[in-house]
Amino acid sequence: MKAIEVKNLSKVYKFYHRPVDRLKEIVFRRPFHQPIQSLENISFSMDKGSTLGIIGDNGAGKSTLLKILAGTLSPTSGELIVHGRVAALLELGAGFHFEFTGRQNIFLNASLLGLSQNEIKEREDAIIEFAELGDFMDRPLKTYSSGMVVRLAFSIATSVDPDILIIDEALSVGDQYFQKKCIDRMLEFRNKGKTILFCSHAMYTVNLLCPDAMWIHGGTVRESDVATRVTASYENWCRKRSTEGEAQAIEGRAKNKLLPVRILNVLLNNQAGDISISSRDDLTVTIEYEMVQEVPFWIAVGFKRSDELICHAVNLSRDRAEPLKGLGRGEISLKYPRLPLLHGEFGIVVSLLDESKYHVYHRRDSATLTVLSPEAWEDEMGLLELEYGWIEE
Repeated sequence: MKAIEVKNLSKVYKFYHRPVDRLKEIVFRRPFHQPIQSLENISFSMDKGSTLGIIGDNGAGKSTLLKILAGTLSPTSGELIVHGRVAALLELGAGFHFEFTGRQNIFLNASLLGLSQNEIKEREDAIIEFAELGDFMDRPLKTYSSGMVVRLAFSIATSVDPDILIIDEALSVGDQYFQKKCIDRMLEFRNKGKTILFCSHAMYTVNLLCPDAMWIHGGTVRESDVATRVTASYENWCRKRSTEGEAQAIEGRAKNKLLPVRILNVLLNNQAGDISISSRDDLTVTIEYEMVQEVPFWIAVGFKRSDELICHAVNLSRDRAEPLKGLGRGEISLKYPRLPLLHGEFGIVVSLLDESKYHVYHRRDSATLTVLSPEAWEDEMGLLELEYGWIEE
């Protein structure tokens, strides 16, 4: 049975440059606004009891989508079908009155979520116990920190026993102890067969909670698949965007200032651009360089994962007594026989260092290396495929 069905959902906001433009639009019956497309033809469905992670950049449309699913915002077009009671933790403080005490807000917020006064009284103690706010329960909400507001909001939202729970990044302001407590509660919900939509910038938490994920970019669904694949694609996209900007800045500085030695090209297995290999395949990194001033230099090569973890790095000085010299163009290759990396995407970083190895003449983040593992290794975890053997006594 489907818990949520979304068909060609779109949301367009109207931006008026002046307040009078609203009146002119009514009088003259023609548009005086600038349309801003927040969502465009979003379609997906969720089975009852499933958990979906929503990821993407700020401004991608994630919060707009979740507000529509929660019923606090109407779509411009499209169809939305929701089966069951929905509880949502969206904007900080939504559904609260900051002049009321925490206890009074329990009754206010829970009633907005559809509970009767008797039902709220039955669950009041459990809500207070989970929130762990102590004497603050009888103090005005305006005296609470943002983390305390989240404690109360999450406790109420998960205590009304919803069929569908929507969480939009609000947990990021809580302390680590309460974040763990919330995650345990959501795992408990998932095990009870509740439907959960979880939006977060924490890819680890998305992978922990959600078997599947959807990446929203520019108001559309860019990718929807198994969570680990979608989060990896998103992180790689973020890394590429960052490194491309850095590379442009480096190249800009290189053009404005004549470098004594610079990288011309980096080839992976004699190819320019992204390549894919299998675990235990050979890899050759070829660096083409040009020296215009006579300066001794070293070459360093590193493997960087999408989360910026340096998986491996080596400097030519480790295996050569003297630095490279000589005007003109040159080429050097670094060979890795039977590369032991497990599946994943890695950026190859090449740097030209001065003789002291402290100053960087030129650096380049080259194309992405994708490592594929055979299906027989699907139970392998970690970063490396090491040689090993089992010994039974």
